[in-house]
Amino acid sequence: MTWNPQSPAAATPPTAATGPRTHVRALIAAALFVPALVAAKILVLMTEKGGRCLMYGGCAPFPGVLFLVLCGAAAVALVLALAAPARLRGPALGAQLVLELCAVGLVAAFP
Repeated sequence: MTWNPQSPAAATPPTAATGPRTHVRALIAAALFVPALVAAKILVLMTEKGGRCLMYGGCAPFPGVLFLVLCGAAAVALVLALAAPARLRGPALGAQLVLELCAVGLVAAFP
């Protein structure tokens, strides 16, 4: 290994290959977010408690503000994963996935 900045190994940074893959993964996660929410709601309504809640009411109110905050933060993380510098794309993708999973979990927790 040489320390010459003109060497071919120094010309390509190690994170250059992760850019397009991060974009594709962020877009796939965003595209699957709504179907995951629908699937979670259907699974919750298939339970006994969810069916009773649907038929007779009287369930705990859904925390809509928290859900909107999670969705908004996931959208910001998506924009960061698509437009941020290469060193921030991976953490932004991770944040996007965690926020989307939290939103799906929130939907699954309230019938």
